[in-house]
Amino acid sequence: MSEIKVIRVGVVDGETKFTAKLFEVENAVIAFFDEEGSIKLGTLTIAIPQFSGDSGISSVLLGNRNALITKVLAEQLVRAFNKIALVSSHLAVIQENQTNTLLIRLAKKLCDKAKSQRLPTYSLP
Repeated sequence: MSEIKVIRVGVVDGETKFTAKLFEVENAVIAFFDEEGSIKLGTLTIAIPQFSGDSGISSVLLGNRNALITKVLAEQLVRAFNKIALVSSHLAVIQENQTNTLLIRLAKKLCDKAKSQRLPTYSLP
């Protein structure tokens, strides 16, 4: 039986709340970065670890809006978890510099939360 660990974190910027949801399985993490109340597939990036100690290799699979930050997030998760990372970002409010900083903070919160506590585990049928 497979198990999925789930992490959810958020950060507020003015009136907008950004959230990150991460699903961890044995060999991968899947993360969604979006605005509160919205979980949609957006720009999709995959990153794979390089076992020689280098940072991961990433590629955009779908979309182009926020492609650079989505690649950065996937590579950050690969370094933190040493697993394949699939990352989606779907954001209506785009102010690149400020939003990018918030998304990087969210990714760090995901990594910190995963390391600091035992996560709830859900069994799949």
